[in-house]
Amino acid sequence: METITIYIGGAAHTMPYEAPRVLAAFLEPYGFPMPCGGAHTCGKCRVTAYGALSPLSETEKRLLTVDEQLSNVRLACCAQALGGCTIHARAPENARVETAGLSAQRSDASPFGTQGYAFAVDIGTTTAAVYLVDLTRARPAEAASALNAQASYGADVIARIARCAESGVRPLQEAILGQLDGLFTVLLKRSGLDARVVRGVVLTGNTTMLHLAAGLDPAGIAAAPYTPQSLFGVMESARRLFAALPPDVPVYFAPCAGAYIGGDLICALLAAAPQENELLMDIGTNGELALITGTGILCCSTAAGPAFEGAGLSHGMVAADGAITDVSMTGKGAVCTVAGGGAARGLCGTGAISALAALLGCGAVDETGLLDEQYHEAFPLMDGVALTQADIRQLQLAKAAVAAGVDSMLQAAGLAPPDLRALLLAGGFGSRIDVRSAASIGLIPPVCAPCARACGNAAGAGACLIASSQSALDDAERLAKRAQVLDLTESAFFSDRFIEQMLFPLF
Repeated sequence: METITIYIGGAAHTMPYEAPRVLAAFLEPYGFPMPCGGAHTCGKCRVTAYGALSPLSETEKRLLTVDEQLSNVRLACCAQALGGCTIHARAPENARVETAGLSAQRSDASPFGTQGYAFAVDIGTTTAAVYLVDLTRARPAEAASALNAQASYGADVIARIARCAESGVRPLQEAILGQLDGLFTVLLKRSGLDARVVRGVVLTGNTTMLHLAAGLDPAGIAAAPYTPQSLFGVMESARRLFAALPPDVPVYFAPCAGAYIGGDLICALLAAAPQENELLMDIGTNGELALITGTGILCCSTAAGPAFEGAGLSHGMVAADGAITDVSMTGKGAVCTVAGGGAARGLCGTGAISALAALLGCGAVDETGLLDEQYHEAFPLMDGVALTQADIRQLQLAKAAVAAGVDSMLQAAGLAPPDLRALLLAGGFGSRIDVRSAASIGLIPPVCAPCARACGNAAGAGACLIASSQSALDDAERLAKRAQVLDLTESAFFSDRFIEQMLFPLF
């Protein structure tokens, strides 16, 4: 029996183990992010490790710099512990919880009663946000969030579905439910409350996230004909889900409209209440879009990938303290705004969009996305944080997918960008993004920039509404049934527009 010591989050953990064992396996219980799910492609699972370890793999030799290799930096998905050793790893960041837009109320009673509290939960692919709702006042009282504990299984839904195929759903279910139990406990303690005052829970998220929380196999979501096991809109009990709550507490899973039109978009529609010829964009790892037309609700989903959440970038991080959030250019170089002030530790999604827009504006990046060769594949921003050519390509792919989705929605509805009366940007990324930067790179139609506005974490707001109002719950289920899903997987128009949208606009 060998022994390993892990330093993460300011604490040391020593444990026995049977060698050999890949380092990532030790770090999974601590939510250490593995953006590619251990596929050996992203190089983001860097740790510092000493002791009896396997030799550098070919992947590590390719993805780590010479200085990193000489400084005992290893990739957790590749390096194996062979005997006594030590790992130093960065703890997952806690994203800032978005509370804007959560004040909407209805006059009728909660589906859970008129007294006590309920939890409303938005399970994002990147971040999980929990709101404690006061049922007497019908409004959120406290909120907390954290990087989704499933990050160690992959940065996007496809990577996590693949992990389910390898090791089953249970590890991913336990990761998220255990994390939510912890957040519930934190909020109750912060409010001086006992778990016995909790009358109900509302869970929202994309269809895959809800499958994983419910313990359902999401394999059908990843392959044609894209058939989920459930579209939810169901009430269960906390008995088999949340150990921190009384077992008879009801848990409502928000309704979905399709494999990639989840409860998060339905809740966002409920909260934002867009009108005819208004487009709701919930942009994150998945880009979910909803257009209100004269005849109904048209929805689609595009695979934006993790770049907009910072997970797919070389210096990427969530929108937490130390993240570069805004970039402008002067004659002396980049001027950056850092969340919380102080030194920059990385680049969040909104900062990356701002940086790309600034580089396009000064000509350092051309319309094809090529970074000027004088910068040698990386443009320096601040404190060693840079935007690389590979980052630009990731942002370019994500931008093209979302923009082509918008074009496809408008084409299906017989509309053009100038016909849109409002563009509603939802979610943590959408709420913080600079509209001018989004228009500059073509993420949103430039002509729509004047009518674009942020509407906060609309998915979380919708979950709070459901927790506090039976009529909101009923409306959410009606919205899910009314939604018409536009399938882009076999759309020639989408494919053509995707290629065209790979180019950045020229002004």
